[in-house]
Amino acid sequence: MVEKSYIVSIIVLTMVNIVDSITYSCVGPSLIFYVTDMGGYQNAYGLIVSASWISTLAMTTFYGLWVDGNGYKFHAPYAASFAMGFTGSILYFLAQIFPRGIWAVSAIFMGRLITGMGAAGHTLAYSWIATAIPRDGQRMVLTILSLTRTGGMVIGPFVNFMVAKVDTVWEIFGFAIPVNENNSVGLVVALGEVILFTATFLFLKNPPPKQSVTSTAEPADANVWEAITHFELLISMTNFFFVNFNLTFYAAAIPPVAFHAFGWGTVAVSKVLAAQAAVLFSGMVVAFILSLTKVPDMQLIQAGNVFFTIGGILNYYFWKTESTPLQFVLPILINALAVPLIGPANRSQFTKAVHKRPDLENSHGKSYKHIPITIALLNTPARICTVINTQA
Repeated sequence: MVEKSYIVSIIVLTMVNIVDSITYSCVGPSLIFYVTDMGGYQNAYGLIVSASWISTLAMTTFYGLWVDGNGYKFHAPYAASFAMGFTGSILYFLAQIFPRGIWAVSAIFMGRLITGMGAAGHTLAYSWIATAIPRDGQRMVLTILSLTRTGGMVIGPFVNFMVAKVDTVWEIFGFAIPVNENNSVGLVVALGEVILFTATFLFLKNPPPKQSVTSTAEPADANVWEAITHFELLISMTNFFFVNFNLTFYAAAIPPVAFHAFGWGTVAVSKVLAAQAAVLFSGMVVAFILSLTKVPDMQLIQAGNVFFTIGGILNYYFWKTESTPLQFVLPILINALAVPLIGPANRSQFTKAVHKRPDLENSHGKSYKHIPITIALLNTPARICTVINTQA
């Protein structure tokens, strides 16, 4: 069971997830149009899509080592994370004032790169759960986080609808800053980072100090990688790869493919993402109910992989130039059903596998840092495929 004193902290972590998913849902549909409006090409879009993943790859290690080294005190790492997210979002917004072409596109790139450095710290929520929540309550908390994250994906498209008609100019310190549907989402994300900084500083409770295990020395990083070759940990990593490969591929591919096939812009793409988020949210509700009824993790993971297989087959046959909008959307929705079934159950499996390794007991941050690192490395094919297809 979850201690009552941690309930407020769990609410704060759900807020982090919601803002994360709103960022994903807001920036994704408009990014390619922002890049092309600022004089960039589709290869620049592919590079910028990769930017946040690259910075996540670099910075997640830093955050993992930070919390392991400071005795699982989360306030300072989270503060640094939100500060970088705020900085990157403001730079993304201000790209409009740079000369059109390489300078403006570079500003967008750097904004996404710095935002990704901040987003890497948001994964600390899973280290917090592993150290603060008893094992028998972890899957339920993970499902709640995933449920609220999906709720944020529902909110994101509505934010895009609200900013779709924004078209004005702000005069700040003598600079005329155009504010439109493409760059205004940067302000929305920056505001979210400020709210999260305040909430975590005031209400997030650190886990109790960990008792020393058999050795007082922390395991070397190489030992963590060696432990990951353990079968259960490796299977969890593989499932993380498939889930995030699908999310990454669709996030990058939907806007350019929809524009090429149907001439859809930001608002139309946001409607597709809203439908995807609605399916994800419904699946999370089902997964939460199944979690309460103690359905085994592996059964949920297996069911999710069945949906991935069906969605992948339909994607291959339906995503063609002559396809209808229904054929375009259907594989997206079927693949979305897989994510809520696999995600929380797989994180629960990973955490249980880590707990089985005494040599990792004081290294939850190090262990969890390898999840996004592995995902970022293995998702490179998804980003390459997306760039190739958008240029075709």
